[in-house]
Amino acid sequence: MSQVLSTVRTYLNDDNNTQFPDPTIIPKIQEAHRELQEELWVMGSPLVRGQTAPLAYATPGLVLPALPADFLCPTALFENAAGSVAASPGWAPMTEAFYIPLGTVQVATLGWWIWQQEQISLAGATVNRAVIIQYRRLITIPVVATDLIGILFGESYLAARAAAIVAGTVGNAEVFAAMTALAKENLGKVLSANRGQQKPSMKP
Repeated sequence: MSQVLSTVRTYLNDDNNTQFPDPTIIPKIQEAHRELQEELWVMGSPLVRGQTAPLAYATPGLVLPALPADFLCPTALFENAAGSVAASPGWAPMTEAFYIPLGTVQVATLGWWIWQQEQISLAGATVNRAVIIQYRRLITIPVVATDLIGILFGESYLAARAAAIVAGTVGNAEVFAAMTALAKENLGKVLSANRGQQKPSMKP
């Protein structure tokens, strides 16, 4: 993050670090980082998507073991026989619902899952199962100057956007407008660099 801090000060004409110390700028960079992660999610970047290793579900439970530290929310769940690995055949998609259907009884497969109050709940099964979760992941937000940004070319957007936020807080409308325009320009470049390289194998 040190490069972002330096660039922000350059944009704000404070290369000597006399007006805007790190504690003033870092919260603005963190806010810009959150905004950038949201943009990456909207455009479908693989950078903000994750997949767990097989998790062990133990009957007759209704929840899964601890989720990854970077877990934000699930997008899909798959189940298989207990002890399965990711390369095992037989992974079946589970069905998301707003609520577990009334009258559901446990059978040999899990079938249903819901996401409520930041927790995955299951209908349960009569036997142990393996579950893989695909999910939206959190890119670690930098806290100190030596922390990594974690987003390819993200510095160009973060610096301009953070400078705009700082300028806005001190009432400098001219710099705010210029930095906002630059941030929008740089955002497209960052999103393009992080969109992934997958191409459809079949075209309609």
